[in-house]
Amino acid sequence: MSGSVKRRGENHGVSLNGDSKKPRFKRGRNEMRTITRHSRRGEKYHQDEPHKHNEGNAEEDSEEEEVEDAPETSDNDDGIDVSKAYSALLTLLSCDHKEVKSSNNKKDKKEMQDNEEAGNEELEEQMAPSDREGDDDEEEGENDFADDNEEDEDEETKDPFEVHFNQVSDEYVDKEKKLVVDDKRKWVTSSKNQVGNYIIFASSPPGEGIDVQVGNSKLLSNHHIKRRVVDAYESKYNTLSLNEIDRALLQPMLSYKDVCYPYVQPKNSGYRKLYTVHALNHVFKTRDRILKNNAKLHHYQEQLRSGKTDLEEPELRDQGYTRPKVLIILPTRNAAYEVVEMLIKLSGSEQQENKKKFADQYYSNAVPPTKKAEDFIDAFRGNSNDFFCLGLKFTRKSLKLYSSFYSSDILIASPLGLQMILESPDKKKRQYDFLSSIEVLIVDRANQIEMQNWDHVQTVWNYINKIPKEFHDADFSRIRMWALNDQSKLLRQTLVFSEYSTPQINNLLTKSLNLGGKVRFKNVVDTKLCIMNLIGLKIKQVFQRFNAASPMDVPEVRFKYFINTVLPSLSKSSSYEDGLLVYIPSYFDYLRIKSHMKTSSKVTFGAIDEYSSQSKLTRARQQFALGKIKILLYTHRLHYFRRYEIQGVKTILLYGVPENPIFYKELVRFIGKSLFQQTADIDLSFVRTLYCKWDAVALERIVGAERTGILCNSTNETYEFV
Repeated sequence: MSGSVKRRGENHGVSLNGDSKKPRFKRGRNEMRTITRHSRRGEKYHQDEPHKHNEGNAEEDSEEEEVEDAPETSDNDDGIDVSKAYSALLTLLSCDHKEVKSSNNKKDKKEMQDNEEAGNEELEEQMAPSDREGDDDEEEGENDFADDNEEDEDEETKDPFEVHFNQVSDEYVDKEKKLVVDDKRKWVTSSKNQVGNYIIFASSPPGEGIDVQVGNSKLLSNHHIKRRVVDAYESKYNTLSLNEIDRALLQPMLSYKDVCYPYVQPKNSGYRKLYTVHALNHVFKTRDRILKNNAKLHHYQEQLRSGKTDLEEPELRDQGYTRPKVLIILPTRNAAYEVVEMLIKLSGSEQQENKKKFADQYYSNAVPPTKKAEDFIDAFRGNSNDFFCLGLKFTRKSLKLYSSFYSSDILIASPLGLQMILESPDKKKRQYDFLSSIEVLIVDRANQIEMQNWDHVQTVWNYINKIPKEFHDADFSRIRMWALNDQSKLLRQTLVFSEYSTPQINNLLTKSLNLGGKVRFKNVVDTKLCIMNLIGLKIKQVFQRFNAASPMDVPEVRFKYFINTVLPSLSKSSSYEDGLLVYIPSYFDYLRIKSHMKTSSKVTFGAIDEYSSQSKLTRARQQFALGKIKILLYTHRLHYFRRYEIQGVKTILLYGVPENPIFYKELVRFIGKSLFQQTADIDLSFVRTLYCKWDAVALERIVGAERTGILCNSTNETYEFV
């Protein structure tokens, strides 16, 4: 397409710096913070486009026009012509892309490379700069409010969405920023109560939190949720009734508090319905608020044209820099497929664009062996590809999949997919502006993401809610002041869902600065229901404590305790010369122990980890089963990805407490298999676990809450259970 084609919005010819030739302009961060509304929109502009506004987060969605592929002609912050940076992407947009096929259980390196290249093409297509898209139903914008649930002014002022994002004053946010960010004051635990098997801790920011009132009704329809979402929920699930746990979870969600919720079992997926409802409700309310304000501006212009000149132009701030408002981070394409299907059900959309392409690339009917654990089947069923990033755009009656990032309402991505965009090796392709206005951040199946590469999650955290490099046609008269003042992180909601809590997962909420507050759910593990009592094997289980002054000291103290106290006594305490399995949770500890065993031990040992070749894995397991290898070092992540059943295990040493309690049961049952094969004696075999008081959270899931207090705080350092 010719570069001379005009992009929508260029014909206005007015710039903030007085230059009428350039459609985009450089502006420093300080200037962006001090922009004020100093001129009125031209009358001709409002006659031509009475409802048009320049914000990507609620641009009223229209059919894509041919000019969308016109190359950028403006300069970026570094003075580089953007059209050159995206020339390759425009070539891709003009041809048919090969769709990524669903991956099966085993892929060779060539297939993985092909999938990655196809995934890159897909991401580049969505990253390509596009024109402002109009709204399919712009003409019907006012009708949206007639067939949705109307709220009077009093009810609207109580709406959590309005209270959290639109009613906070600049003075309040500035004051809280000083306390939370500058002074780093501690958050205060405001309440603690128990619902079912969960203890719920609520924390408030220093100073004064945002006061949002949300009811505790059993009916979904009694909450501040858009009627189209409620109707779709009732239609698809034949109920609007919420149980006690759902109400306890939905209440902080709708009041825009941060939430950390361990769902315990993979089959407990009801929470996904709730966060899907919340995400859709947030998107629709954002859009409706902007449409209402557009109508107010249109009415103001009508009054001006009728001759009323003494009117004051309304100051309406309801937007961010870009359109995407919700980011959902998931580990695999199968997880994304399930969430998108739920979004389709609950959005009430009559048609979905690119649905077949989505199903081809994200759906697979592959199922792991049924003998594997439930959490393994949940993690690896379907398409387990962890490289994706998908944009979803909602109109009044339809849902578009694979929308451009900057014209999307919801982004669904894996940490790896986002990392490849945020820190692309090609600096010209790096982007992060589409994350600048995220208001609801959802991390689901966090334990599975933790097993992939948690550094990618940290990368996303570094870029989210940053001031964008370019303006992307943002209307600064409509951007909220707290966004202009780089305070978006103080109002962004973070929702984290995992099967069980870990320090890294808990740290996501610790780092969050949401002034709405934080709510943590802690699952109470009863002694009778702890994993130790569910093994079904009466074998000696020894817990040996070492003391560390702080969490930072744990790795060093644990290693010294192992080589100085535990390792020398292994041969004395065990009645076997072989069959010792050493389970090591951390890969870095594994490398350290492996190096020590090579240089300081004469015992023949093997070491297998997640990076070992298949031939090495097979050979080491066979030699260990035959007794040729006396000690086998075995990593946490290898067990997560393979779930091997190791033969020949007679005794087990757990270098650290497994975060996943199911792993403890599976490891102990290795000995049970040896007992069944009569290669070990139940009176001589045992399991020894090294722990310290900083392992209390993981330890509680294994021995129960009551025993954990005793093991961590009493004077004895060794405890034995049968």
